Amino acid sequence: MGIDLGDRKQMVVVCDHDSRVLARRTFRCKAWDLGSALDWAAGHAARYGFAGVTVGCEPTGHRWRILGQLAADRGMSFVCVQPTISSWARKSEDLTFDKADDKDAVLIARLVGQLRCYLPEPVDETWGRLRHLAPAANNFSRSTWPACSSCVTCSSASGQRCWPPRRSRSSPPPGSPLSP
Repeated sequence: MGIDLGDRKQMVVVCDHDSRVLARRTFRCKAWDLGSALDWAAGHAARYGFAGVTVGCEPTGHRWRILGQLAADRGMSFVCVQPTISSWARKSEDLTFDKADDKDAVLIARLVGQLRCYLPEPVDETWGRLRHLAPAANNFSRSTWPACSSCVTCSSASGQRCWPPRRSRSSPPPGSPLSP
């Protein structure tokens, strides 16, 4: 099953192992309300003789986390397809940059069927703590980097360069096989 997630429009496609579309439907709802879409896809897969459904999507924005939780609540496996892989596959498939929801959902399902996907990391306390600390680390690097670069250009205020040493263009670098 491939889902192209959007803000209020979700394209859901149920495919078999050969990427043949078994069912497709557009759900006009937020990601929080996709439980009915997962139930619908599971029903169609069961009708065609499949024991279960693997839910696949691109991990962009926040909606994929919601979809992963909804899939886990229903006992469905959940995988992600890198957006760069789906973009490359789209270009190599029809040589266009066209990003249509119908085609993207089928493309995501095809990449999942080809196992060109990955299991996302589970959200736990460690992940949440690191996510919480990321803005502080970003502020630290923003304040530290200018301080480091001012040390490198310490004597630039006096008009002299301290690093790297200036060489004339006519002479090769020291230690070069071309140096005299």
